[in-house]
Amino acid sequence: MELDIAFISATIAGTCMAICQIPQAVLIWRTGNTEGISAVMQTILTLGIGMWFLTGIFLNNAPMYLSNGFCLLFCIYVLYVVIRNNRRKRTDNKNR
Repeated sequence: MELDIAFISATIAGTCMAICQIPQAVLIWRTGNTEGISAVMQTILTLGIGMWFLTGIFLNNAPMYLSNGFCLLFCIYVLYVVIRNNRRKRTDNKNR
Protein backbone atom coordinates (compact mmCIF):
# COMPACT_ATOMS: atom_id res chain seq x y z
CA MET A 1 0.00 0.00 0.00
CA GLU A 2 2.81 2.45 0.87
CA LEU A 3 4.52 1.81 -2.43
CA ASP A 4 1.34 2.69 -4.30
CA ILE A 5 1.04 5.95 -2.37
CA ALA A 6 4.71 6.75 -3.04
CA PHE A 7 4.27 5.99 -6.74
CA ILE A 8 1.20 8.22 -6.97
CA SER A 9 2.91 10.98 -4.98
CA ALA A 10 6.01 10.84 -7.19
CA THR A 11 3.89 10.93 -10.32
CA ILE A 12 1.91 13.96 -9.15
CA ALA A 13 5.04 15.79 -7.95
CA GLY A 14 6.88 15.09 -11.18
CA THR A 15 3.93 16.21 -13.27
CA CYS A 16 3.72 19.47 -11.32
CA MET A 17 7.45 20.09 -11.76
CA ALA A 18 7.28 19.39 -15.47
CA ILE A 19 4.21 21.53 -16.08
CA CYS A 20 5.52 24.51 -14.10
CA GLN A 21 8.33 25.04 -16.62
CA ILE A 22 6.03 25.25 -19.65
CA PRO A 23 4.61 28.78 -19.11
CA GLN A 24 8.11 30.25 -18.63
CA ALA A 25 9.44 28.54 -21.76
CA VAL A 26 6.40 29.60 -23.83
CA LEU A 27 6.73 33.22 -22.66
CA ILE A 28 10.41 33.24 -23.58
CA TRP A 29 9.62 31.62 -26.93
CA ARG A 30 7.05 34.34 -27.71
CA THR A 31 8.90 37.39 -26.38
CA GLY A 32 12.55 36.40 -26.30
CA ASN A 33 12.76 38.35 -23.03
CA THR A 34 14.83 36.76 -20.25
CA GLU A 35 15.75 39.89 -18.29
CA GLY A 36 14.08 38.70 -15.08
CA ILE A 37 15.77 35.28 -15.04
CA SER A 38 19.05 34.72 -13.24
CA ALA A 39 21.51 32.63 -15.23
CA VAL A 40 22.96 31.22 -11.99
CA MET A 41 19.53 30.20 -10.68
CA GLN A 42 18.56 28.64 -14.00
CA THR A 43 21.87 26.76 -14.17
CA ILE A 44 21.41 25.36 -10.67
CA LEU A 45 17.79 24.42 -11.39
CA THR A 46 18.80 22.69 -14.63
CA LEU A 47 21.58 20.76 -12.88
CA GLY A 48 19.22 19.74 -10.08
CA ILE A 49 16.53 18.55 -12.48
CA GLY A 50 19.22 16.73 -14.45
CA MET A 51 20.38 14.95 -11.31
CA TRP A 52 16.80 13.91 -10.47
CA PHE A 53 16.48 12.62 -14.04
CA LEU A 54 19.63 10.51 -13.63
CA THR A 55 18.46 9.29 -10.23
CA GLY A 56 15.21 8.14 -11.83
CA ILE A 57 17.18 6.24 -14.46
CA PHE A 58 19.46 4.62 -11.87
CA LEU A 59 16.45 3.61 -9.75
CA ASN A 60 14.47 2.53 -12.81
CA ASN A 61 11.66 4.79 -11.58
CA ALA A 62 9.58 5.70 -14.63
CA PRO A 63 7.61 8.60 -13.06
CA MET A 64 10.87 10.13 -11.84
CA TYR A 65 12.86 9.91 -15.06
CA LEU A 66 9.96 10.70 -17.40
CA SER A 67 8.75 13.78 -15.56
CA ASN A 68 12.25 15.10 -14.87
CA GLY A 69 13.34 14.36 -18.43
CA PHE A 70 10.37 16.32 -19.76
CA CYS A 71 11.08 19.17 -17.34
CA LEU A 72 14.78 19.09 -18.22
CA LEU A 73 14.02 19.86 -21.86
CA PHE A 74 12.28 23.10 -20.90
CA CYS A 75 14.98 24.00 -18.36
CA ILE A 76 17.72 23.52 -20.94
CA TYR A 77 15.83 25.66 -23.45
CA VAL A 78 15.34 28.48 -20.92
CA LEU A 79 18.99 28.28 -19.84
CA TYR A 80 20.16 28.39 -23.45
CA VAL A 81 18.12 31.51 -24.21
CA VAL A 82 19.20 33.22 -20.96
CA ILE A 83 22.88 32.61 -21.77
CA ARG A 84 22.41 33.64 -25.40
CA ASN A 85 20.65 36.87 -24.42
CA ASN A 86 23.27 37.67 -21.76
CA ARG A 87 26.04 37.25 -24.34
CA ARG A 88 24.20 39.46 -26.82
CA LYS A 89 23.72 42.09 -24.15
CA ARG A 90 27.44 42.08 -23.31
CA THR A 91 28.34 42.31 -27.00
CA ASP A 92 25.92 45.20 -27.53
CA ASN A 93 27.36 47.03 -24.51
CA LYS A 94 30.92 46.60 -25.84
CA ASN A 95 29.95 48.01 -29.24
CA ARG A 96 28.56 51.21 -27.73
